[in-house]
Amino acid sequence: MTEEQQQKIKELISKYNDILLNSMRLAIAEDFVNLVILNRDDEDIELRQLLENKNEYYNYILKEFLKKNSSSVVDELKSMDEPIIQLKRKVRSSGD
Repeated sequence: MTEEQQQKIKELISKYNDILLNSMRLAIAEDFVNLVILNRDDEDIELRQLLENKNEYYNYILKEFLKKNSSSVVDELKSMDEPIIQLKRKVRSSGD
């Protein structure tokens, strides 16, 4: 991938960030509900009540998902060949 392509992707991610974040929030919440429904061991959770206030529910699921997985995402990024790790180090050192 060229630097020009990378820059264009960064710009488009910024442009569509809110939409992508909402899509991710909806997808994670929907998958979560489907897993609970399929796994009968987890049927003690009352999904009907949770789904009455979908926005609050979806936001909470996404927040908890990201808390649990943010370090593993960073670990995966470390193993990439891309210069994102160098960028992360530069940001850290400039913030010190």
